[in-house]
Amino acid sequence: MGAILLPAAPVLAQSGPTPQAQEMTREEMLAAIHAQFEREMVQELGLDRQTMGAIRDVMTSMVERRRDLYQRRRALRTLSREFHETGGDEATARRILSETRAIRSQEALLEAEEESQLLQIMSPAEVLRFQALRDDFNERIRRMHRGRIDGI
Repeated sequence: MGAILLPAAPVLAQSGPTPQAQEMTREEMLAAIHAQFEREMVQELGLDRQTMGAIRDVMTSMVERRRDLYQRRRALRTLSREFHETGGDEATARRILSETRAIRSQEALLEAEEESQLLQIMSPAEVLRFQALRDDFNERIRRMHRGRIDGI
């Protein structure tokens, strides 16, 4: 959800980071994962430079909104955890539920808008493959944030 762009490549079956990955900074690792994702998109979907640029533009246009929703969801998880730990009141529970619904609704609208824009660039089958690749990418980023990246 908080990822900026697209999916990553299939995860290599290794027990830990490659020696190169251990020496990389977080930013370098993110850049390498993004580059790998783009290479895979070009390869798997047969995209040319112009099409890849158009897809990149769509993704870039969504970054700020995705980041905002991600931050709101994180804050809401913290609030919910505190609610459960301290036994909050009904008004707080209603506020948490209301904010959860609002975030879900905004995420759905963002996804629909993005999908609509991507369908102007790619076929429906390509959009589905793109979404699967992006899910892989997002999972890879989550693993990296947890310190368990499986090769680049």
